[in-house]
Amino acid sequence: MCGRFALQSSAKDIADYFEVEAPAEFVSRFNIPPTTPVLAKTDQGLTFFSWGLVPSWAKDANIGNKMFNARAETVDSKPSFRNAFKRRRCLVPASGFYEWKADVGGKQPYFCHLDHKLFCFAGIWEHWQDAMGNELQSCAILTTDSRGAMREIHDRMPVVIRDQDRAIWLDHHDENTERAFDCIARLQDGFQVYPVSKRVNAARYDEPDLIKPI
Repeated sequence: MCGRFALQSSAKDIADYFEVEAPAEFVSRFNIPPTTPVLAKTDQGLTFFSWGLVPSWAKDANIGNKMFNARAETVDSKPSFRNAFKRRRCLVPASGFYEWKADVGGKQPYFCHLDHKLFCFAGIWEHWQDAMGNELQSCAILTTDSRGAMREIHDRMPVVIRDQDRAIWLDHHDENTERAFDCIARLQDGFQVYPVSKRVNAARYDEPDLIKPI
């Protein structure tokens, strides 16, 4: 699964990575939890989504509190996610994510990264509006079976789209979703992992020392 991640890049680095204008009001974050705003790239540019997808038909936005991940194996068939997968895909930039491994004395958090370089989670997003006209744009991050070093920590990991597949993933005009599934099959691998402080367990703690190895 993916329940916490970091985005330590600068606004300029992110703009250069996506070849777009720098995101407004952006700050680096080292402990991003669900239900908070996350930066995302759509086919229209960079924007912020609430992390936790709220389907358009939902009566209560609180459903998003538990919908921050979507299994890649069922994303095209589960009612909560299938329309977003077909028509509203996005990329969620990150510089690493946290995963917890069961160990003696409790669960030990690990930081998982690709040489600390910027990469993108596969995301889907949705637009929701209640009876009073209040609107919300929200997203979920796809997960799949773990590969490589991740297998030693957890049986699931986020889907990371390779740089060369980003345009395909965002192409919602192609309603043949086989190409999107091909992107998932070719997901970026080769994560490096190391243990970090258990301070990451507290969502309110958001400091650079969280990504330092212990």
